[in-house]
Amino acid sequence: MTHSSAQQRASDSHLIFATGACSLGQVLIAGSNIADVGVRVSFLSLGDNRASMLAELATAHPKQKPVETDAAFQAELAAVIRFIEQPAEPLRLPMELHGTEFQKQVWTALAQTKPGETITYRELADRIGSPGSSRAVGSACGQNQIALAIPCHRAVRSDGKDSGFRWGLSRKRELLRRERLASIGTTASTTHQLDLAGFDVLPTEQSSATNTTKALP
Repeated sequence: MTHSSAQQRASDSHLIFATGACSLGQVLIAGSNIADVGVRVSFLSLGDNRASMLAELATAHPKQKPVETDAAFQAELAAVIRFIEQPAEPLRLPMELHGTEFQKQVWTALAQTKPGETITYRELADRIGSPGSSRAVGSACGQNQIALAIPCHRAVRSDGKDSGFRWGLSRKRELLRRERLASIGTTASTTHQLDLAGFDVLPTEQSSATNTTKALP
């Protein structure tokens, strides 16, 4: 068996992931890379450090063994980091959604919002044809496993105030600030009014990618 075919078999049978650094902390992207199908993202997280994000990944996918790859998600990881730093356009990723039909409806509606736009849980409920289900919509937002591409940071309470955000309320507010600036053609400062003290931020320089795949112990 060749190295490439062995690597493909590993990708087929495991949950593969890649990590990177950005001005909001760390990014972890995970999913599958199957022959004749290609890359599909099923998990995307922002975090303070690698260990906490791997723990979150294990909780979300308890039956799959995570395998780190430097190659499979190279383009997707770069797109995520580019979106975080300058979110002028919506983040489009090939996704594989795991959830109920109701949750998928909510997530799909969220993905159709524009950068810098906010939408209330009530408006989301109306948009998916389920008026009166604001609470269930909020719960669906809380179950979102694909940050940014399913932009639950744009969902707010019915009174317009910020609601909770799994990846941190400071990150939510900063993401919206950057999106709003980008939407009017203004360059977004990546440090403006953002307390990075609790984020364990690393430099944003990206290491060169290599075609390696390694299973975690």
